[in-house]
Amino acid sequence: MKLLLIRYFIAVALIGSLLWLFYAQGYRIITTPSVPPGIWKVEPVHGPIRRGQFVWLCPPDKPFFRVAKQRGYIPGGDCPGGYRHLLKPVAAIANDVVSVTPQGIAINGKWLPNSQPQTSDRKGLPLPQLKFGDYRVKQGEVWLISTYHRDSLDSRYFGPISRRQITGVAHLVWRVPLGG
Repeated sequence: MKLLLIRYFIAVALIGSLLWLFYAQGYRIITTPSVPPGIWKVEPVHGPIRRGQFVWLCPPDKPFFRVAKQRGYIPGGDCPGGYRHLLKPVAAIANDVVSVTPQGIAINGKWLPNSQPQTSDRKGLPLPQLKFGDYRVKQGEVWLISTYHRDSLDSRYFGPISRRQITGVAHLVWRVPLGG
């Protein structure tokens, strides 16, 4: 029995060490519906942020994100304000025109699938709504819109994000196969 217990503790220590190493090297297991689920590698930003990239960011400590944390949309984490990092796709960059309508979001006239703003969450609580209209993206800002899931918490509700909030770019390493 004592030998079995020692083997168990060695196995737990080995698995814990491997997970720590995995995390320290920038690998993250992501299950949010805003992006394809799987193992992602987060790396420092080198160069400008591009449309289509996936970015790792700390949400700004603003009223929208305080409510999102309070309602459980964003779990607690190690970002300022006690938020967890978010992984979101970049839909619009400086000088792009973002059109916000009740039917969805268009970037430079191209409509994005699954981008219609919802008026309430799954509990029936109202979601904030941006003023409908066209927005030109300013230097140093990006719009983050997920086309992977219609309920994504993204710029359709909180508008542009400052480039300063972005702490890395992410690449999908292994996608979790879904389906039956």
